[in-house]
Amino acid sequence: MTEPPPPDTARPADRDASSGASSPGAREDRRAWPDLNLIVAGAIVLAILGMLALLHFAASVFITLFSALLLAFALEPVVHLLCVRTPLRRHHASAVVVFLFVAMLYGLFYATYLRAESFLADIPAIAEKIRTAPMVRNLTEKAEELNRLAAEAGRRIAPQAAPARPKSASPGVERDTDSIVGSLIQGLGSLSGVLFALGFIPFLVYFILADREPLTRRTQELFPEEHRATVGVILVDIERMMRKFLLGNALIALVLSAATVLVFLLVGLPYPVVLGILSGSLSIVPYLGLPLALLPGVVVGLVSFESGGPFLAVIASVSLFHLVAANYLTPKLVGGGVRLNATASTVALLFFGWLWGGMGLLLGIPILAVLKCILDNIPSTRRVGMFLGEESPASGTSLTYRHR
Repeated sequence: MTEPPPPDTARPADRDASSGASSPGAREDRRAWPDLNLIVAGAIVLAILGMLALLHFAASVFITLFSALLLAFALEPVVHLLCVRTPLRRHHASAVVVFLFVAMLYGLFYATYLRAESFLADIPAIAEKIRTAPMVRNLTEKAEELNRLAAEAGRRIAPQAAPARPKSASPGVERDTDSIVGSLIQGLGSLSGVLFALGFIPFLVYFILADREPLTRRTQELFPEEHRATVGVILVDIERMMRKFLLGNALIALVLSAATVLVFLLVGLPYPVVLGILSGSLSIVPYLGLPLALLPGVVVGLVSFESGGPFLAVIASVSLFHLVAANYLTPKLVGGGVRLNATASTVALLFFGWLWGGMGLLLGIPILAVLKCILDNIPSTRRVGMFLGEESPASGTSLTYRHR
């Protein structure tokens, strides 16, 4: 009878398999997992940075596209009504609606320009009055004194700096970004870029409205078949949310502008129509509406009123209109359409305002609301949507909006 081999004569591979110990290759595979996670994280960071660079360098393209999408969402009910009530086909109804909308905008712009022409001509004189106002002069002197004290403290602490270069012969340094108009159209570039973008927007709106159903179907077909139903729900939710948000805010801005113009006329503020429309339109900006709405009346009233009564009346009326709109008009007309918390909305305004200037302030909230709607409908990103939005009291879960 043969004796069994000694334990140490077994092959290493058999011994590893029988004992359950991991082989060197398996240990190397386990050590490679952290490296793979780092590669994935790095790829995600690079993708985010690439997207930010694309948003920055192609700002005019994205601003034009997002503006056209928002206008298409707002005009879709009118196109649908024409298709139902008249024998017009969708392409013809879209052309009629876009043409009437452009004509209305041109008429409003022309009427506003006629009203604002004298105001724009008097801006240098108003600015000079503001600079020479006693209150502004005192604040300027205090700011210059603090700046001088800070500069002296810095010279005592820091080493001697290199001699400054001689100043230019010109009295001041010209800056492109000092212009208000330049900051508002920062993302669109020069005037030719603005005109180029404005020329594309009506055509984009028409194509989006006329080809709504084919575009929706082709968008769903970009995704696997098991996800197409979810994509369809997301698209419908985005359309309803943005339509309610845009139309509701437009109606609120119209009501606030009319009421503010009336108050400015009664108190005797110069240029009441221009300043009232500007104040009422700025009042609908989320979370920053009150200080922005107060700015036109306060700045012009500072140099126009000789007593404090009309000045206080302007502040009180604008504040009252804003509070009424925020607590009554917005819940009724907009509802819970955009359920973004204050922190997320403020960060969106800050980020897109830095990225695209004034156009970013207009598009920041809608873009973040659309992103939240997408995140809420995807199970793996629902927690991120809950972080961006408020919790719905009805269901106990975070929703982008509620339909009533």
